[in-house]
Amino acid sequence: MLNRSINTNILKTYPKFIALFILILSLLAPTPSHGAKGYRYWGYFQAAAGASTWSAAMTGPSVEVKDGDVEGWAFVFSSNDIPAVEPMMDPDFATLCGETPETSGKIRVGLVVDFGAGNIAPDGEVPNEFFSDCVVVDKGSVGLDVLEAALDVRAGDSGLICGIAGYPASECGAEIDEPVAEEAVAIEATSEPESSSSQSAPILLAVLGLFLLSAFFLNRRRTR
Repeated sequence: MLNRSINTNILKTYPKFIALFILILSLLAPTPSHGAKGYRYWGYFQAAAGASTWSAAMTGPSVEVKDGDVEGWAFVFSSNDIPAVEPMMDPDFATLCGETPETSGKIRVGLVVDFGAGNIAPDGEVPNEFFSDCVVVDKGSVGLDVLEAALDVRAGDSGLICGIAGYPASECGAEIDEPVAEEAVAIEATSEPESSSSQSAPILLAVLGLFLLSAFFLNRRRTR
């Protein structure tokens, strides 16, 4: 009769502990992450004469540029949560054009082209080396004239700049998954949480085991 009473109490109590056990295991299990989507494209930046920081262009490269301006292009990824990254070089006109003399009827415009990080490169392609120069164009020229005077430009039917100096080879403003960080950074970033989780799991399971064992002996004493 005593054994039957113990078994009955255990059957009534254990489902609660089993549910708790499953809950803890679900908290310990890794949760898969699903990257957001965004676009990779050529971002366009400008710095008026005398400016030391970039401003994201609000229009395409169809605005007239002046002597002393700096034009910037960067192959970037952006989404609702991730803004476009500026070119790696600050818009320093003195550094770019300091040794280029003024010419009548012409203007000097600094040009910076950042081909972006390898982790957003299209499959099978490698970003070109960073490019910077002082471009001399006619007065009244627009941003596109500056870019075309220095490098080959591929534009889409809509006027969107698709490729600069052959990069990327064919795509234009492609939608892609959010890129992962560079390999070394990714390994460093993920190793610590995984290690922490693996270290805490045995501790939590041991505590749960002691809890179940205590409940068993408590039920046994109550039935005596």
